Formats: sequence, C-alpha cells, structure tokens
Amino acid sequence: MSKVKIVRLTSGEELIAKTEETDTHVTLKKPSILIPAGKDQLAFGQWLPYADIKDGIEISKEYVVFIVAPMDEMAQQYDQAFGSGLIVPKNDIASPGLKFTGAEI
Repeated sequence: MSKVKIVRLTSGEELIAKTEETDTHVTLKKPSILIPAGKDQLAFGQWLPYADIKDGIEISKEYVVFIVAPMDEMAQQYDQAFGSGLIVPKNDIASPGLKFTGAEI
C-alpha cells in the first residue's frame, strides 16, 4: 500500500507523493513539488507536468537523500488536492465519559 511521504532528492527538490519502496528504487505516484510560499508557508506545485507519469515514476535510491512522513495536516492537504479529496479524521477522538450522579437504588 502506498503511503504519503516527503522525498528529498540530491537535486535539492522536496517532493510529496504516494510512495512505494524497494531495496534500490522509490516509486512516486502523483508527485508534487513543495515550494516555499512566504513566511512559514508551503505550496504544492506540479512536478513534471509535461510528462505522462500517471502510473508513477521510479527513482533510484542513489538520487534520494531522505524519505520522511509529512505532518498530518500536510498529508491531509495533499490527499485533498491529489488523492480522493476525502479527509479522514484521526482515530484518537475521545468521547466524553459519562458518570451516573443519581441516587442509588
């Protein structure tokens, strides 16, 4: 299963994409380049908009500096823009604990 990751290439480009890894390669599906857009802001830009990479693009790991998981908010924004468009809530939503305060019978 593909997971959304940030991939930094030796060229300095930082991409966010659904990734699949092997021992020697990383496959990027629906890659987007991260572009600084002002103070503490990033934008997603098309990466290789002129290429037909709908099935993904395979990159040798020799050109990859690191692969990390994005912050949850960034992954959700990526999924909203390039994935299904759905935002999945976290599973750690707590329901309020109810306590009986009436008289005992």
